[in-house]
Amino acid sequence: MTPSARLAAAIDLLTEIDEALKHRRAAADQLIRRYFQQRRYAGSSDRAAITDHVYGVIRMRGDYGWRLMSAGLTIDPRTLALLYLRLRLPADQPLPADLFLGNYAIEAPSEDETTRLLRAQALETPPLDARLNVPPWLAERLIHRYGDATETEIEALAGRAPLDLRVNSLKSSRDDVLGLLTDHGFAATKTPYSPLGLRLSDPVPLKSLPAFGKGLFEIQDEASQIAALLSGVAPRDQVLELCAGAGGKTLALGALMQNKGQIYALDTDKRRLQELKERADRARLTNLQIHRLTLGAEKRADQLYRFNGQMDLVVVDAPCSGSGTWRRNPELRWRLDEEFLAEAVALQRSLLLEAMMLAGPKGRIAYMTCSILGEENEDVIDYALSRNDQWELTDYHRKLGDVGLADLPETASHAPEMLQLTPARHGTDGFFLALLQRCPE
Repeated sequence: MTPSARLAAAIDLLTEIDEALKHRRAAADQLIRRYFQQRRYAGSSDRAAITDHVYGVIRMRGDYGWRLMSAGLTIDPRTLALLYLRLRLPADQPLPADLFLGNYAIEAPSEDETTRLLRAQALETPPLDARLNVPPWLAERLIHRYGDATETEIEALAGRAPLDLRVNSLKSSRDDVLGLLTDHGFAATKTPYSPLGLRLSDPVPLKSLPAFGKGLFEIQDEASQIAALLSGVAPRDQVLELCAGAGGKTLALGALMQNKGQIYALDTDKRRLQELKERADRARLTNLQIHRLTLGAEKRADQLYRFNGQMDLVVVDAPCSGSGTWRRNPELRWRLDEEFLAEAVALQRSLLLEAMMLAGPKGRIAYMTCSILGEENEDVIDYALSRNDQWELTDYHRKLGDVGLADLPETASHAPEMLQLTPARHGTDGFFLALLQRCPE
């Protein structure tokens, strides 16, 4: 593809992503994948260059929007894409002419636009929300949560995430899988903390490997592996997972249980539960029962009644803002608004109170999200504990040594008993875990 065709493609994709954000439709990675599936003529270098351009704009959209607005330019996919290119050149070097030549070329910037783009490039001292690349309302909440560390924490969430794997201990060992990856020419290393994890710095086609088809490993960020290890799950436990989805945590829990006891995976999404079944078969997980929940509150209560007071461990992998995954899904910071966050918090509270009814007399709860926001994490725990005095918080530090995590850096949470993982402190996705246990009688 020519430079002009690449630029036009980046603008097309940014336009699609903007529309999807407005209407809460498909994620950016899905739109990009679909776009290139329909354009097989785009080579690998074309796809890489266009994708880098698109994600470069998304990651810096707050800063770019401030620059364009301050320079008197309209904020739209075209000007955002042009500013991305302008910022990668010295101020005295014009945009290459070949960006605007050819059948599919966009209109070249006018003399006035060119002057204003240079003005945007020269701007300094952006406001806090532009520096953080988040909406203004969210910047205030992040400052309240992380204080002086806010810019460091959020800057880390603007980087690229590595590709982490969890070795399936039911079928292999970390050293064996590391050897297999090395034999295929992949530069993998052991994750710093999880004793089950491997890390690759660059994306590679792992799903095409025979080892993946045999269920020797699953793709899973180290944060999720740490949460599963700290959940306290043990062989012969009766475990119920609410919001199991496609089963990343389910598979990790089942392997830690050594296929003993029983794990019940519940969700409302039929498609994702089918994916879980396929993954469980591949992993040779045999202590699993999958149940689809209905959306109606009354029918849901009837379905859950059989589990009430029976579970040793209830795992609440709560739907959330996904703010801890901004490295992988940078557009989520622009999809999030206060209404969406309020809806998520209401659901999270409901799920945690529901889990308290499902756990047995000596039951435990592991509440987790892939969020960095206190409203979805500590505040939900405080809310639930204030409404049920039969439960108490368990300090996660007590379990670190038992599961090989003694070297895990300290939590980013203001509540030291709860674990908030962040890329700045731990090199993982942003992830939260709180452990609860029923009070002794």
